[in-house]
Amino acid sequence: MKPEAITYIQEQIGRGEARLLPYAMKSSSFSYHERHMVIRIKKYVRDFLSGGMRDFRWIIMPGLRGVGKTTVMAQVFIHTKRTTASTSVNLLYLSADDLTTRSLTLRDALDAYEYILDTPFEKLTRPTLLFIDEVQQDKNWAAILKSLHDRARNIFIFSTGSSAISLQSNPDVARRAKFEKLYPLSFGEFQMIKNNIFPSPGLKDRIKVAIYESSNAEEAFTKLKSLEASVASQWSRFDRADINEYLMNGTLPFTLKELAPSAYDNINILIDRIIDKDIKELGQFDTQTISAIKRLLFIMAESDGLSANKASSTLQLSYNTVLAILDALEKTELVIKVPAQGSKTKQARKPAKYLFMSPSMRAALLNASGIGEAFMTQRGKFLEDITALHFYREFVAPHTGSVTYDVSQGGADFILQIAGKKQIAFEMGIGHKGYEQVKKTMQSFKIDFGVVVCATDLMVSKEDNVVKLPLDYFLLM
Repeated sequence: MKPEAITYIQEQIGRGEARLLPYAMKSSSFSYHERHMVIRIKKYVRDFLSGGMRDFRWIIMPGLRGVGKTTVMAQVFIHTKRTTASTSVNLLYLSADDLTTRSLTLRDALDAYEYILDTPFEKLTRPTLLFIDEVQQDKNWAAILKSLHDRARNIFIFSTGSSAISLQSNPDVARRAKFEKLYPLSFGEFQMIKNNIFPSPGLKDRIKVAIYESSNAEEAFTKLKSLEASVASQWSRFDRADINEYLMNGTLPFTLKELAPSAYDNINILIDRIIDKDIKELGQFDTQTISAIKRLLFIMAESDGLSANKASSTLQLSYNTVLAILDALEKTELVIKVPAQGSKTKQARKPAKYLFMSPSMRAALLNASGIGEAFMTQRGKFLEDITALHFYREFVAPHTGSVTYDVSQGGADFILQIAGKKQIAFEMGIGHKGYEQVKKTMQSFKIDFGVVVCATDLMVSKEDNVVKLPLDYFLLM
């Protein structure tokens, strides 16, 4: 037993709330608004404390660095502490990153906590909640928490981590833990946190039903038309200038406190940390290759598409190494891979499209490249990033659908397949868009109907089986 571990845990028991308050509150009297994820985690905690649902005693929340995981943890911790009597529950917050800097392990911390409680974990009668941030910083976290979960029925574990790879790759953990992935902010969350404007209850789901559960464009149009007044009412509360801010600087919560060059500087520091920590820890790449990853991201930020062959030549890396880097960037959730439409063989032969999980990262890379003036010409790419994030969150990650793109010249930006039953072609645009690209894709593949997202009014072409969806609707989903 390390004496310094005991001292540290004693300090954490007394200082946990004070340490987390800056993440949860703008000031001593004003809390940050709670995202939907906070409500979900609170329910898991409530079910555990009520003695009911004990199947989910271990919640893991992975997510890209900067998406607000510590804020979610802080809000749940503080709410739990303030709504439960200190004599009825045990609460402990730990940062695995902090432990590492103190030359302590997660095992050291838990052994010290068990010693302080003066009761073996498996014999605890008082509900005990452990909040562990950046858990992947301890290389043995999975075995330690798996063992704790299996032997102690009266302990609830809520852990976060920035490396989705290490968090989800352990099969023993996957069988025991409930994963709740946190994503960059949606436009609705952005409005709630930045402007204190809350979404109209149920409107998001009704728009999704109108698009994703319709069998053709006419049916989708009819359902969307019935929501026109509700959408207009919601937008009457928004400032339209926020669309640009959201696309370029509004998907990572910590940037909402800063103005753009400072925010972009911090985002680039964040990207460097993902490369130097999360990707480096994979152990796949040598120092030279690690140093080339940021340059590859600059290429991706500036280009409409990425040719692995061309990137290989530019970076003086082998083709297979470039593919391995792209795979690592996808696993860290810095980028989203959109394969070409077609068979697995065709997808292997055709270049995939890589979009950023957060368009703020594309903006930061462009700014660092010295081409910030290109923002307005890149708005279409920012919108594609947001669209890829939406499809990834709603369909790809929960395994209820997949997304591809039409690689042919003049084809649609995305083809969404929902549960293997329906395919919808999407073309994204900020201004006025025609039906041509969606129609071309619909002629080449078996598509149920097409959607063109643009700035025009809600319209439908029954003949072409395509609905024009105003950006106002799409941003509310």
